[in-house]
Amino acid sequence: MISELPLTLSSDSPSLSLEPKAAAASPPPGELACRIETSFAGLDALRETWDEAVIRLGGSIYMSYDWCRIWWNIYGVGKALRLYWFEVGGSIVGLVPIYIQDLGWGPFALRVARLVGANIPPKVFEPPFHPEWARDMLVGVLQHLVDREQCDLVSFGPVSSEHPSNAAFAEACGILNEWVQPIVSTAQDVQTLFTPPESMEAYLKSLSRNERKNNRRLYDLSSLKESYEVREDVLQGPAEVAVEFERFLEQHSKEWQSRGRPGHFYAWPRAAEFHRALVKVLGPARRVRFVRLLANGEVIASIYGFRLGTRLFAELPARRNGSEWENYSLGRTIIVRTLLAAAREGITQVHAGLGHYN
Repeated sequence: MISELPLTLSSDSPSLSLEPKAAAASPPPGELACRIETSFAGLDALRETWDEAVIRLGGSIYMSYDWCRIWWNIYGVGKALRLYWFEVGGSIVGLVPIYIQDLGWGPFALRVARLVGANIPPKVFEPPFHPEWARDMLVGVLQHLVDREQCDLVSFGPVSSEHPSNAAFAEACGILNEWVQPIVSTAQDVQTLFTPPESMEAYLKSLSRNERKNNRRLYDLSSLKESYEVREDVLQGPAEVAVEFERFLEQHSKEWQSRGRPGHFYAWPRAAEFHRALVKVLGPARRVRFVRLLANGEVIASIYGFRLGTRLFAELPARRNGSEWENYSLGRTIIVRTLLAAAREGITQVHAGLGHYN
């Protein structure tokens, strides 16, 4: 059984610290209690507490306060918001942001619940759950969504196959077998995760002999340096990332349009508006990253992403078009250079999202 926590909020909205410091996760003593919010209005005072919990509990950037809030502001029209905030002994053990949407009409109508952020565009979600309480939290969420909210379908994902919610969700459905049908879990795609190497030499040693022989001069930039003045940088200051985003959007879009496809910012509704808002809000917290490779002062390849805790979430790449760049494997090279830049910054894992990278 979950009980309702009182809601007491300050009208002040303090600025977010550069990076919340979160304690290591450990099972707190006490009973599980839940508060359910239906709006982000008035919650800004809790944004740092929210993000500390996301980092401590292993949640992704897509579950951070500002990411969820901005997504909701842009894509939440016509939907209902339910924010489940779980505590044990005064410590947050879970955050489950859900939206509810009515689809179809008449006898074909469905009331569907999904994670905030789901579908636009597809992401790998890692809801911040303490594994000791995951099952009980999901029992509470499912019971509320099915009984009180009259949802016909609860779609929880996509989540990593290793996330504690997978087993916990199945257990929760078993406990609520009079309320819900057995869970249906479907493998949709693969997720790519990189562990940054300590150095270029360490990375090259991890490759096969043929890979090392064929790619060393690409990845260490020797080939580029024979013809161009080459430098790299990592942008993270609020003003510079705001300017760089506009340049990146143009380069990314041109690259994909040259292949006859619109590119991310034109393939998804209001994508450019959504990312501009993210950069504007997360830039001052120094969570936005642009890793860039420049030749003769021009950006020829870059990766746009976000840092949360010790993880980098690589959102999108961009590179220069043209036959003169084809021999430099800029797509692969910028990934390698991003991993090296991440290691220098103390990042322990790079999330490259859905898809496979050779």
